[in-house]
Amino acid sequence: MAEGDAQVRAEVFIKRARHLNFAFVFTTSLLFFASVLTYSFMALPVSPKLVLYVYSMEVVSGSIAYVISCLLRKRFPVRTSEEMWSYTAVRIYFWSYAVLCVPFGIAFLFYLFAGNLSALVLGYLISVCGLIIFRPRRGDVL
Repeated sequence: MAEGDAQVRAEVFIKRARHLNFAFVFTTSLLFFASVLTYSFMALPVSPKLVLYVYSMEVVSGSIAYVISCLLRKRFPVRTSEEMWSYTAVRIYFWSYAVLCVPFGIAFLFYLFAGNLSALVLGYLISVCGLIIFRPRRGDVL
């Protein structure tokens, strides 16, 4: 009975972890669409060299975020036999998602200062794709 109970708890946890993932995707999307609505007020002329620099920062931070998220999942597998397994799993998911949102954070800050929509779209796509790729799966909790 204990094995079945642990499996049920793991299923419920994965369902809640998916809700956490959805919350990150929703918040990122909400900020993105709110920013798009204000584009006509925020747009400023920006040097193409500066835009390329921001693009490269977003791509590099996105690559690093993907690697960190992958390492967090592989390095710290969650086992239901541990005492505080759900707390550990939530921490791993939260920090993984927070790191995956860094490219959008860079793009959002650049958007606030310069109003460049293309950098905002790139940061949004990198972050949301990472959040979708690293969403919780049944095999994450052992």
